[in-house]
Amino acid sequence: MTTTAQSSLKPSIKDLFSKNTDYKFPEQAINQAESLKALSNDLYTDNVRFIYELIQNADDAEAHDVVISIMEDKYLIVAHDGRNRDISFL
Repeated sequence: MTTTAQSSLKPSIKDLFSKNTDYKFPEQAINQAESLKALSNDLYTDNVRFIYELIQNADDAEAHDVVISIMEDKYLIVAHDGRNRDISFL
């Protein structure tokens, strides 16, 4: 079942996908993928840093309430009441 919100976002997401994946040369895609992999490995090598990033997302969204919990001793949940992002955030 597709909601109205999903339908209205679909063209924007397709356009964004196209802008970020249409390369003149295949090597561009490979270079970008390798760069993103290296960046993500550097960012999240420390579990504490990853948790900090989740909390920072709440702060960036101007959240007033942030709830951090662990469910079933294995799932970290970070929930907040910050503002929603629009399509330009993607």
